[in-house]
Amino acid sequence: MRADRQRPLMSQRARRLALPLLCISLLAGCKTMPESITSLPIINKIAGKAPDPQAPLPPPVARTWPDVRKDVVNQRARGFGLVHAPELQKYLNDLLARIKRAVGVPDWQGGVHVLASHALDAYATGAGNIYVSLQWLIDAQSEDELVALLGHEFGHIYLHYHQLESAVADADTVTALLGMGTSLTLKAGEANRWNKVDVLFTSYSLGRGLATAIYSQSEETAADHFGLAIAHKLGYSYEHGSKAFLERLAGWEEVQDKRERDQQEALLAAIRAQAAEQPSARQTASPANPLNQGMADASGAMRGEMQAAMSQLSFELRTGFDKVAGSHPSTLRRIDTLAEVAETYPAVAVHREAVVQPLERVRKERRTALILQNYETAFKVIDAPDAPTAVATARAAASGPTATHAVPLYALYVATQEQTARGRSSPAQQRQDPGQLLEANFSSETDRAWITYRERSTRLKEGRQTAAAQRTVERGLASFAQAEEVQPYLVRFYGETSGWDDAKKRALACAKDFPRAARRCQRAAISPAEQAQLDKQDKTKRDDFLKQMFK
Repeated sequence: MRADRQRPLMSQRARRLALPLLCISLLAGCKTMPESITSLPIINKIAGKAPDPQAPLPPPVARTWPDVRKDVVNQRARGFGLVHAPELQKYLNDLLARIKRAVGVPDWQGGVHVLASHALDAYATGAGNIYVSLQWLIDAQSEDELVALLGHEFGHIYLHYHQLESAVADADTVTALLGMGTSLTLKAGEANRWNKVDVLFTSYSLGRGLATAIYSQSEETAADHFGLAIAHKLGYSYEHGSKAFLERLAGWEEVQDKRERDQQEALLAAIRAQAAEQPSARQTASPANPLNQGMADASGAMRGEMQAAMSQLSFELRTGFDKVAGSHPSTLRRIDTLAEVAETYPAVAVHREAVVQPLERVRKERRTALILQNYETAFKVIDAPDAPTAVATARAAASGPTATHAVPLYALYVATQEQTARGRSSPAQQRQDPGQLLEANFSSETDRAWITYRERSTRLKEGRQTAAAQRTVERGLASFAQAEEVQPYLVRFYGETSGWDDAKKRALACAKDFPRAARRCQRAAISPAEQAQLDKQDKTKRDDFLKQMFK
């Protein structure tokens, strides 16, 4: 059960502190919170009620489509990019074509693309594209499951939920968000001695987050219902389709939650150990005075406990707020909700036999099977590059149909670096530059991923090979100049290599040409000296806040 893995990690004192701190720091105007947040004008305007899955579909909303090719290039700039697997992509796009025909929009643009990721990830974009991680295609047990996943993601496209991006830019919408956010942060701002800009910015960010979270939860429910209705119309099983898809997702999330908890426990232990080893208190204690020494040790331990408690509190508030206001409602809740809807369908629709053969056939196709195998191998190497056989294993993964793919090449690159650092490579291998391995990805138009250019240019820059680093970036821009995701890195890169005035000019250009990346570009243009000053100001505000809390 989920309750078993949500055992609190905080001490009783930290837990007692959590509620008032949550109210003061995030929901400062607790008493001014609406009884029902959905009563807010902005929520009523954009959330709406999820449609009845058995009712006729609403007519498609007229829209202006973004450039579908630019959208694909932008996804190649995220993470490890996309996987070129022709047979698998044809299979997925044939399924999507069936969904489009069933809905009555066979000519809509967009297709299915495979993400080079070993997480269970999938999403749709306003350009009409659906992106599904390779791990879904490895783990799925039937075609029913994939149709449910694709139907859910196409629901986001058909129901036009991507209009939220423009909705929050509307003047009336922004005014409503500012009003809501201000009521939540004004009191905290006064306690922290924030200026008006601090309050305004935090108000907008928090208000927008709350509004879009509730809107997005409604969106997920509607997309679930849409996917179930389409799968039913195409003759697929609920039990092997929507139910299996959500249960697989819930299981993966449980593993990830445990991993986060384990990482947090390790972090807390490191904080306590580091604080206890800090010499400041020990240096002022007389070595000959056991009492002073004991007090110094206790001071270090107390400091460590306080830092650990605050770190844990931050983690608990972040994960707790994500669960309350995250863009996806609880997957277990989604399963329960969809089960109630499925009960209204004829029993034969719920318990149909799973469609297994088409999926198994495409996975066993020679090239596809090698791609799946090589990616699984490569991701294992990336997770453990210090294994004695890592280089040989990665070299095998970076061969055949995946010889120019980013993930296998990256695995070979990190394994080679690790083995060289451990002195396990020959003198000749130690003289070689592992970064050259990544350049095989540059030559393949179908396999290029921005991560290889980014990693290569970063390492060259750190090695003071500035000209070579700049040439690598320019080479990458031949393919990725129009990708939104690369812009913040470019701003930072040129700030470090050409000067921070250049970075600020590029940040302004980024804001004009790529509005959604504007804030990230602005942050990337902050010089180290400016960042140090900002950190100092932030520390003063945090210290003031803690003084208020512990008066």
